[in-house]
Amino acid sequence: MALATAFAGQLARPHGAAGRFVGLAMDLANRKPTRLALDLLDPRAGEKILDVGCGTGAALAALRQRANAKVIGIDPSDLMARMAAARLAGAGTVHRASLETMDFPEASFDAALLLNMLYFCDADGIALARLRRILKPGGRVVAYVTHRDAMRSWSFTRAGFHRLYDESALFDIFVAAGFAREGISVQAKPITKSVTGLFAIATR
Repeated sequence: MALATAFAGQLARPHGAAGRFVGLAMDLANRKPTRLALDLLDPRAGEKILDVGCGTGAALAALRQRANAKVIGIDPSDLMARMAAARLAGAGTVHRASLETMDFPEASFDAALLLNMLYFCDADGIALARLRRILKPGGRVVAYVTHRDAMRSWSFTRAGFHRLYDESALFDIFVAAGFAREGISVQAKPITKSVTGLFAIATR
């Protein structure tokens, strides 16, 4: 259990040599969810897009390949923020910050991406409401989490770091954050033969 707890802690906030390994491993594991999330986000040239919990910057780099958008990433891990900045090599901006500590003006982003980070947010949507505030009217967010039916069998999720989701729980956290029900949809998509991913799309 100690190993599972340590791994869960690294997923929440990677650090040190182990954190670098975890970040790169997650890039490989998340290639399909990232691709599907970007398909749903449909980034457009000239947009200002925020990647919350950007990790090593893999999704930010993929965003730039899809559209000539202004990309900004935030991550609470100093290691991940540095790795993402190095990966972008000036093609975007990365800040060490979280949803709770970010300081962007209201209505300043066209879109936002949240990959595998809602596990670490409060259940009442307070942090997610901060994201809604910085989206422009009509701005959109795409979030990805792995369905809890798969994650329940993973020992590290029992360490107390992760909040697990099914379709209704994912929908509800966006409602709690202030997004209108009619502007929220949740889609379940196969990631592997045994893993289902959940994608939430919400519009301010």
